[in-house]
Amino acid sequence: MTPKPLNCFCKGSTVRVLDIEGGCTARARLLALGLTPGCPVELMSDGCGPLKIKVRDSEVVLGQGLCDKVLVCESCGSPICPQKDCEEKAKAS
Repeated sequence: MTPKPLNCFCKGSTVRVLDIEGGCTARARLLALGLTPGCPVELMSDGCGPLKIKVRDSEVVLGQGLCDKVLVCESCGSPICPQKDCEEKAKAS
């Protein structure tokens, strides 16, 4: 699966963080909010405004600009979900 920005998924989706693209300030902010690689994230809203997500038992609201910097893949349910494992499971099914 190809990594996509966080705001490309619909409400109710559960995704895993693969990487954060952006400058030092944006990256530090997102990491401080708990959006670390491998972390599952549940989307609680969608649309063209701010995006409400659930990460590490906390609810966070991110603007579209920050959402564009968070690259994620659909979660396959594995506790450790690197992109390679997701691709292999997608090919098998």
